[in-house]
Amino acid sequence: QNLVGMALGLSKKGFNVFASTFAAFLTRAHDQLRMSSLSEADMTLCGSHAGVSIGADGASQMGLEDIAMFRSLSGSTVLYPSDAISAEKLLYLAAKNKGITYIRTTRPASPIIYTPQDQFSLGDFKVIRQSSKDKVVLVGAGITLHEALKSHAYLQKKKIASALVDLYCVKPFNTKKFISFVKKHGGRIVIAEDHYSEGGIGEMLAHELINTGIQIAHLSVKRVPHSGSAEELLEKYGINAKAITKSVNALL
Repeated sequence: QNLVGMALGLSKKGFNVFASTFAAFLTRAHDQLRMSSLSEADMTLCGSHAGVSIGADGASQMGLEDIAMFRSLSGSTVLYPSDAISAEKLLYLAAKNKGITYIRTTRPASPIIYTPQDQFSLGDFKVIRQSSKDKVVLVGAGITLHEALKSHAYLQKKKIASALVDLYCVKPFNTKKFISFVKKHGGRIVIAEDHYSEGGIGEMLAHELINTGIQIAHLSVKRVPHSGSAEELLEKYGINAKAITKSVNALL
């Protein structure tokens, strides 16, 4: 609470403020965040250790409500990098952005997907894989993008063509561009997220894609999680590559 209050005060004094803590702990400061939004603060907040993928620390340390909270703030921006390069690129975008910008980061070491030459912009998404024969679009962000990459490779071996999207900007969102892309690549999506169902990426997509005819399978954490390794928990709560592949087969 004090962290966010100080960030607000420094913002109103003209500083370009960056503040960071566990994503789970930022929920304690919802009132301060709300008042920062009403006060038209310009600041960047980083919520680390998001989701069940943090592993052994347990449910009290797992940020599983943070996307919903930051999405609900007026004029907010919600960013979700998946590797070190995208984290750096999105940090620079945040530094120039107005309002409250939230960057959600993942604890486990993540393979590098992007090159320093890759460009990112607010409101957009990245197409990681695509072909002219795609039957479904896999959507991930953060840890689940890497799980979706594993699923894509497995599906490819089974002769099932799929596209893969990195939804690194949850808010704002280019709905028109996304709908156009999905309709050209099978008209079906499987979204996996390391977040509770309520208020996360899947719910955002379901709202944006209503009455479009696009079929959606939404994988998320649906109950209070327990401790374990990252791999064990991603499997137990149904958001790993195996669960993504199973959902694809159910849709086709």
